[in-house]
Amino acid sequence: MRFELPRQTAEYAKQSASLEQQANTAREQFQASQTNYAANKLEMESKAKEVQAAADEERKKAAAAEASALKARTRGGRRSLLSAERMDAELGMPIDLGSGGMRIQ
Repeated sequence: MRFELPRQTAEYAKQSASLEQQANTAREQFQASQTNYAANKLEMESKAKEVQAAADEERKKAAAAEASALKARTRGGRRSLLSAERMDAELGMPIDLGSGGMRIQ
């Protein structure tokens, strides 16, 4: 038994050293994955900000175009010109062919 005890102690020491080495390797791998995760997270956040900025810019352009079109409609940008030939249909006023307006001859 006396001879067995030092041999078992040496064997346990080898196992302990092996387990310690495995733990250190696992820690290093975990740290590497954490570093990689942090770098990927920062990259994805910056891409998300770029995409969001581009979407905001497109929304602003669309809103500006819509506001411009609305302003043009309300301020007469698409209004047809009133001529003597159209006044009768719109206003119910008879056309005076003797006036200086447009006449068909």
